[in-house]
Amino acid sequence: MGKTPANTDVQFWRDPDLLGVEVRYSSYNKAAFCKHSHTAYSIGLIETGRTSFFLDGAVHNAVAGQIALINPGAVHACNPDLDSGMTYLMFYVDTSWFETLAAEVGVGETGLPHFASPVVDDPDLLDRWRALHTAITDGAERLEKETLLVQGLADLILRHAEVGVTHLPAGNEGAVLMVKEHLAANLTEKVSLDVLSEMACLSRYHLLRVFQDAMGLPPHAYQNQLRVELGKRLLSRGTPISQVAVEAGFVDQSHFSRVFKQYTGATPRQYQTVIDPND
Repeated sequence: MGKTPANTDVQFWRDPDLLGVEVRYSSYNKAAFCKHSHTAYSIGLIETGRTSFFLDGAVHNAVAGQIALINPGAVHACNPDLDSGMTYLMFYVDTSWFETLAAEVGVGETGLPHFASPVVDDPDLLDRWRALHTAITDGAERLEKETLLVQGLADLILRHAEVGVTHLPAGNEGAVLMVKEHLAANLTEKVSLDVLSEMACLSRYHLLRVFQDAMGLPPHAYQNQLRVELGKRLLSRGTPISQVAVEAGFVDQSHFSRVFKQYTGATPRQYQTVIDPND
């Protein structure tokens, strides 16, 4: 494995040569995440310890030497088994990389790749992704990093992915989509359930049920997820944390920091701090 920090439980890398790819190193002995989702694919290398993680309504187990695979939009909470000393590397890879690579390997005609199994044993692939992390942390040349990423993605798709498009449950697609769009367009507003219910032409109870079934999260948690994702984008650009809190729709910096850590397992300052491979 490449360079990892000596005195912190979380660290991030965002390499300008690999746009749309983010890497995090984490070391946890207790729960650090609430249920959340990512717009990117998540590829986790379990280095030590073990985890029993929630994903799409079920609990899965992973131990050191295994790879955890989470599809974009899938609601999950990856927390360590208590006192197992879990450490892991997580790669967040934008869907555009998967779409491009699926087409290049000849399986991308019917939609984005989908991982049916959330935990796989593939030592060769694990070593390839570890090598990518080392290349990033060591400041390797762009060609080497791109080669490792493309090979790693191609092998991942060919060995472990199905190709298809996941749809919302039939009958309520329009209502769910309308609510999602309203929540996204009003991140800084105090949205009421009554307004969402009237907009969707569903009772409050029915709306909550169909939205939860479709998205895996209730509307308020989904909107917080959107706010956190916006916060991550702003932080990665170097925007001051206090300004990010306001632009992402939080009451204040303290509220932002608390919710951000619930969803990411890191503070905004930890997320904004990127390791320089030249240090």
